Amino acid sequence: MTFRNEKYLEKPIIIIGSGRSGTTIISEIIFQHEDLAWHSNYQEIFFFTPLINLLRPFFDNKLWRFKKFYKYVGASKNTRQKNQTKFNLILFNPVERYNFWEHITGKRIDFARGFLLNEKATEQEIKYIRSFLAKQVKYQGKKRLIMKFTGPARLEYLTSIFPDALIVNVIREPVATVHSWLEVGFWQRMGINKLWWRGAYTPEEIAYAETIKDKPALITAFQYKKLMETTKQEIDKLGLNVYDCRYEDFVEDAKTFIYKMMEFMQLPPSNKVDAYLKKIIVDNRNQTSFASATSTMAEETKQQILAITGKY
Repeated sequence: MTFRNEKYLEKPIIIIGSGRSGTTIISEIIFQHEDLAWHSNYQEIFFFTPLINLLRPFFDNKLWRFKKFYKYVGASKNTRQKNQTKFNLILFNPVERYNFWEHITGKRIDFARGFLLNEKATEQEIKYIRSFLAKQVKYQGKKRLIMKFTGPARLEYLTSIFPDALIVNVIREPVATVHSWLEVGFWQRMGINKLWWRGAYTPEEIAYAETIKDKPALITAFQYKKLMETTKQEIDKLGLNVYDCRYEDFVEDAKTFIYKMMEFMQLPPSNKVDAYLKKIIVDNRNQTSFASATSTMAEETKQQILAITGKY
């Protein structure tokens, strides 16, 4: 089936990853590209209308270049919080939240917490979602759509809506990923002693999780493993051509890493991407996350994590 504004949804880009795997810093670089429209902080609040995307051309233009904070238009919330005042958080910028996706996918789909294995969108859902997102791209004044999702890949559902999507899967060493999860406030509230995502665990796996729920590192590692397994299962089942990339390669040579990714995404060279690469500092979080005394992890715990996840 074809829809109005269909040209805005040709070869959309989907970035997936487990969370705490480097998807934020990698995607915020790609988001600088002149051709790309993305989900914004404003769309997360005004999730019921694509018209809010008309704000982006207002913020993202040459008239803002004389302002010091212009360089943070298009940067992630994390980057802006580290470098600017809270006032500048009102700028039109990309975020990864799920109010919008819960709304746009409808009540039938538990998009935020469901693995969505063996789940496809209905014709009605496809029509509504594609129409909405095509307007998002059009109103932002861009050519193509890019989306970032962490947690379950949700690939069968997403590719039923976007069959020609170009998919990038960001992977990070499991011990460092688990360690990073354990330090995040969201995870400390939601997943540190229970299974957060739903719909993929067997009764035996649920029973096993109960035996390790008082061991935060282990139940987190168990959930990391499930995300990796289900992502691979969906890729194999659907026969998808997914671009797998590693966070460790990114921190070793960010420019080469991003250029190769852009080639897969079929994006032309970008002055804005190049400028952003020059000004950001890329730390190897695998090393710095273990550097402080308050952030240590026993070698025994690391080995227990690897016994659950396996080496990646």
